[in-house]
Amino acid sequence: MRALSALIVAAAMTAAVPAHASEAEFLETLEGNWAGSGSIRLKPDQEPVNVNCDLSSDASAERLSMDGNCNAMIVMSRAIGADLSVDGETYSGTYTGSPRGPASLSGNRSGDTVNLAVAWPETGREASMQLSSSGNALQIVTTEAHPETGEPVVTAQLSFERQ
Repeated sequence: MRALSALIVAAAMTAAVPAHASEAEFLETLEGNWAGSGSIRLKPDQEPVNVNCDLSSDASAERLSMDGNCNAMIVMSRAIGADLSVDGETYSGTYTGSPRGPASLSGNRSGDTVNLAVAWPETGREASMQLSSSGNALQIVTTEAHPETGEPVVTAQLSFERQ
């Protein structure tokens, strides 16, 4: 589920942003409802599954709060959420929805791309995300090391649209 959690956070953090938007302007573009689809790997050593996600986000000049739900096949549905704040150019916060407990989030934005680190409690495992925006479309790619080989594995690849 860590890849799924990373996807939701990523979806909330990407939107069309003017080339030199302040962090407050960027966060304001994330307000609203989003829907997406693509594929995720629940673990880096598993096969990808198709997923559909919806989320609603509330943003202010210094915070982003989001709640949503993701469905994989017919059998899995999970409520997810994130609470992020920005201090200067640094994003930090918490993701909730993983069975392992809340994950810490941290990163920075460069233009219309956000680079985030996701760290789950007790496991010591981390993932990296690259989030890109173009108009009302969001592209999210999450990468994590394979547990046996250490090689990078794309654990999430999603496309979202503003609803």
